[in-house]
Amino acid sequence: MKDWIRNALSIRQPRRPAPVGSLPPVGVLILRGPVKMLVTHPLPAELWDWLVLSGWRNMPVKDDRRKGMQLPEGALKALIDADPAERNQVHARILELAEPEV
Repeated sequence: MKDWIRNALSIRQPRRPAPVGSLPPVGVLILRGPVKMLVTHPLPAELWDWLVLSGWRNMPVKDDRRKGMQLPEGALKALIDADPAERNQVHARILELAEPEV
C-alpha cells in the first residue's frame, strides 16, 4: 500500500549509493550499477580508490540473483595495466564490452 501511495504521489526517494567497502579480495564480484566485474587479480589500493570514485562498489550480498551486465574476464587486468593518465579511456572501452548475464 505504501508503495502504491509513493508511486501515485511521485514522492519516491532515489537510493543512495552503497557505502564504500574495503579492498575486495580475488574471486569476488564488484558492481557499478547493473554492471558486474570479477576481481581476477590482486587489486592495488590506488586502483580501488579510483574505481570507488568511478562508482564501483563491493557486492552487497553474497548470492546476488539480479541479472545485469557482465564484463569480460580480462577487464580488470586491462585496468591494472593501464597508465593512470589513460585509465578513463580504458574504463570507457571496457564498459562497452559488457554483455548480458546468462
